[in-house]
Amino acid sequence: MLFLIASLLAGLYFLISGKVKIGNTVYLEGTKARTAGLIFLAPLGSILVILAAVFILGFIRQVEISETSRQIIDDFSSALVRNGFMIGLAYINFYSVSRGTKERGGCLIYWLAYAAITALLLIYFLPNLVSNTQFFESALIGISIFQIIFLIGIWLWKKWGVFGYAAITLISPIVAFLGKESFSEVVINLITSLSLIVVLYLLAKPKWRFFE
Repeated sequence: MLFLIASLLAGLYFLISGKVKIGNTVYLEGTKARTAGLIFLAPLGSILVILAAVFILGFIRQVEISETSRQIIDDFSSALVRNGFMIGLAYINFYSVSRGTKERGGCLIYWLAYAAITALLLIYFLPNLVSNTQFFESALIGISIFQIIFLIGIWLWKKWGVFGYAAITLISPIVAFLGKESFSEVVINLITSLSLIVVLYLLAKPKWRFFE
């Protein structure tokens, strides 16, 4: 809900005002600012389309939406909004961060911390969350461990950290598929993985000249 409200308010403000600013500091103006607004609002529009399609389909066929279907829609919507919000922030960072200094900048630091904490929490809680084979559980823990290693590489300005994180993140939905997760979970995993790679690109690209 927090991401939903923040995306809605930020998206509308950027789109209408044509400015991305905090206080007196303007980060983006004009087309770039409105594009940022559209990025924040795009997931909300997609959710409305999905809900409208489900409602029309249910009305035409006179079928009541099951609790499982509602949960799938809720999980899918949450993933869209959360990832859209991160991509929006990364987009703003891409055009506003200094390209001439070897400073990570706020967005890159916060994202590295967020990604590392998420991976650590997954390692800690995974045994209670996964009711699947031991191999599947071990594979997901292995992916999280490698993600942390590559995040450290990114922190140290290493190109192998960027490429490694992108590669290991793409493996995650493949493992989910092989682990016989539900179709909806595989799709959500794929959306999240691709979003993380887009965010990483937008955060690392302006500073690429400093990576070794």
